[in-house]
Amino acid sequence: MSFINFDTADSIITSEAITGPLWSNNTYTLTSGSMFTSSVQEASVPGTFYLNVNNLAVSTSGSELQYTVAYGHASGSGSAPFNTAMPGLTPTKAIYEQYYNTLYAGSGITGSLVNFGGNNGLSKDMYVINISRARYKESLKPGSLNLRLSSGSTVINLTDDSNNNSVVSYIGANRVYNLVSGSNGLSYNTSSLQTASGSYGIYLPDMATIILNPRALALAQASGGIGLVPNETASTSYTAAYNTNNNKLYNSIRLGNGFSLSSQETVSARYYDVHVKYAELNYTTNPSVDDSNGNIIYDTMIYNPQTFVTTVGLYNEQNELLAVAKLSKPLTKDFTKTLTLRVKLQA
Repeated sequence: MSFINFDTADSIITSEAITGPLWSNNTYTLTSGSMFTSSVQEASVPGTFYLNVNNLAVSTSGSELQYTVAYGHASGSGSAPFNTAMPGLTPTKAIYEQYYNTLYAGSGITGSLVNFGGNNGLSKDMYVINISRARYKESLKPGSLNLRLSSGSTVINLTDDSNNNSVVSYIGANRVYNLVSGSNGLSYNTSSLQTASGSYGIYLPDMATIILNPRALALAQASGGIGLVPNETASTSYTAAYNTNNNKLYNSIRLGNGFSLSSQETVSARYYDVHVKYAELNYTTNPSVDDSNGNIIYDTMIYNPQTFVTTVGLYNEQNELLAVAKLSKPLTKDFTKTLTLRVKLQA
């Protein structure tokens, strides 16, 4: 066995972003025919908090969770209290506080309400779309969001503004983009960046979460909204068994008939350049070429030595094998040839 030491200049680390379809079965876009909920889940205790959306009917083989929708309200409106003696404690209040704390934890931002900007200022409620963790490896891809919402005959196409901005904004450690009227990360025009009630929401690719601004969506079409008005019935008089606003958002997405997203992951790799000089690796170390006395059996290995490189092994300083690279076909090596091989180790 022959060894060649690596120089520090023989190795380099690279990384690249790999993107692909987000939804099950390598699907880029969910349409109305690939969105299903369960009446059983909706009427259950979890259904008072969120609504699951699958790609097939829940009882069908191959049905998988794609995303969940939820509605949160800072005062607990829109859902019944856990205990009638404590009317402010409701599923919508729990949802609001959960996502507020997840969003702003460690960011240094103080307060208790989400800010969508504009005249809306601090928002008392939010819609949430949370992508199933099984659908992606690392994060969602900025610029890939295309969400079509419908309410009655009014339709709006929402995307993130990642391609409108050269500088990425953060809340804490999470990248954040505003939702705008547009497609593929670009707004249709500058007037579609915000409504009188602020932006349409925010897109958090690292959290795989989309937070929508109900105040903006509730506006009339002429004002940039779609008339999607949430149910804000006070918790003291709310008697429904589940959160109807979850269904409002789900129906708006389903009737919109187009929810596109891509996943993204960063793949790191280290490359090693193996340089074999003219005088190196020309003699085999295979013991089968020697007789019992240690003499070389084949004269050609004396006067015209030649080897065939098939494998490259990477060893540490203790001569422990760490990785093996196989060549697609043997490469001939003799005193007239040099070889340069590149070995890739992918994380």
